[in-house]
Amino acid sequence: MDLVAIIKAGINHDYDNQVFSYQNSFYSRPSITIKLLCIYSPSSDFFGVNISTDQSRFWGKLIPLDKKHGGVYKQNYELTAAISKKFPELDGNYLSSILWEYHHHMIDSKKEKNNVIEALVEENNEKTNTYYLNEFSNLLIKAKNIIFRGAPGTGKTYLANEIAADIVSKGRTKTISDLDDDEKKRIGFVQFHPSYDYTDFVEGLRPITTEDGIVSFQLKPGSFMSFINQAKTKKSIDGVDNFDEAWETFFDSVTEARIEGQGYNKLLSLTGKPIKNLLTYERGGVQGVYPEGTTMYWNYDQLYNIYRGLPGVPKGGLDNYRKAIINHLKSDYGLKDYQENSQVKEKTEDYVFIIDEINRGEISKIFGELFFSLDPDYRGNKEGVYTQYANLHTNPEEKFYIPDNVYIIGTMNDIDRSVDTFDFAMRRRFTFLEITAEASAEKMNLPKDVKEQMARLNTAIITIGGLTEDYQIGASYFKDISTPEVDDKMAPLWHTKLYPLLKDYFRGEHKASDKLEKIKKEYFAIEED
Repeated sequence: MDLVAIIKAGINHDYDNQVFSYQNSFYSRPSITIKLLCIYSPSSDFFGVNISTDQSRFWGKLIPLDKKHGGVYKQNYELTAAISKKFPELDGNYLSSILWEYHHHMIDSKKEKNNVIEALVEENNEKTNTYYLNEFSNLLIKAKNIIFRGAPGTGKTYLANEIAADIVSKGRTKTISDLDDDEKKRIGFVQFHPSYDYTDFVEGLRPITTEDGIVSFQLKPGSFMSFINQAKTKKSIDGVDNFDEAWETFFDSVTEARIEGQGYNKLLSLTGKPIKNLLTYERGGVQGVYPEGTTMYWNYDQLYNIYRGLPGVPKGGLDNYRKAIINHLKSDYGLKDYQENSQVKEKTEDYVFIIDEINRGEISKIFGELFFSLDPDYRGNKEGVYTQYANLHTNPEEKFYIPDNVYIIGTMNDIDRSVDTFDFAMRRRFTFLEITAEASAEKMNLPKDVKEQMARLNTAIITIGGLTEDYQIGASYFKDISTPEVDDKMAPLWHTKLYPLLKDYFRGEHKASDKLEKIKKEYFAIEED
């Protein structure tokens, strides 16, 4: 009789009936009972999905479970009613199969995502012997550029900072305050906004005032280029330059030869011909040598340029004789091959650049031609690209590139009205990861009853407000309260943060005040265990 009673009450939607309690032996056997309800209901009132343990969280995001009135049976019916109302054209006979397949697709996708992350963790550990504290750190190392997207308050920026600290410290800590000064310098941070542009991010002309009060413009690197230059800065090692020592000895020898006879006659041209009667001179404090009876003069500055691999004079000229003197200094006076102080030796430490609210700026305008360098496949490609101001560089042939040791994290809200500025060319160069409101509540360890109040609010935003999960509210809003707000008059979180945000959600919408009032009731509702 218990089975018959619960079937009859279900068909009549009498969920206040006492048969929907644990006293009914079939109440806790929803699998067979819901199937019978599907068969005997005059219309498609039930979709036949058993809302058991692993499914309760999934379907509960849409319709919360009311343990006191109807339990999973009422939840099953309300899910069907809500979907049928939303999509009246949907054939009810297929609804059960559609929802069952949808559920499995979403659950399997989540499992697949977790499997991918676990595989990346294992792969990175094997390659680098580095064990990171955050699971997303391994994904960033692999992808080079990632963007965390999700509802407001889901802790995307906080997570980005955790990952940055994790990576620059090689898995020692996730807390930026625990980093040393050098590690902190290897984390960059900017926040995009509508006025942010190429000159702020890459490089541009900036006004400067000289000591004489004259205003001019000077090329200055932007936040991103400065960070990249820091990541590419070469480590200095001692160079080799003993030109002064060799020149002094040579100059004295030529001077002494003049005193003793006709001049210095040991110098040979590049073709092996002798250069006779070499004499010394000094003009304007600069020493030099010249062959007697000629107008060929080779001074210290010109010869030092040749020694360093530069033209002897700025306008160019015949440097063969100057090169012959350098060869002579090397063979007879111990001149060593020139070696610059700063040798090519790239930094190997990891650098992380965070772009908060990345979709609030006009992406294509801010990055300009740099979108090519952003591509993970072109990381470390020193061929690079010319920037818009390349002709003003000290070396006009210098190209921009992003080295292998730089990783980029962006954060964005999908509901932001400026999301359309993120064009497809840029989207292809980033890996997008969603941070849900539910995941943020777990990560921030909200108290159980606060977490439940947050879940009720987010469910109401979807079921009553008719919005998507992108509009749900994250745990950052709730992290400062230890107990749920139960009194409308004593609810600062609701009045100062949540309600104003919800008003913006429904601004200009028909019956917005009615929706807000219903959502408010759900927020302040107290559920008994």
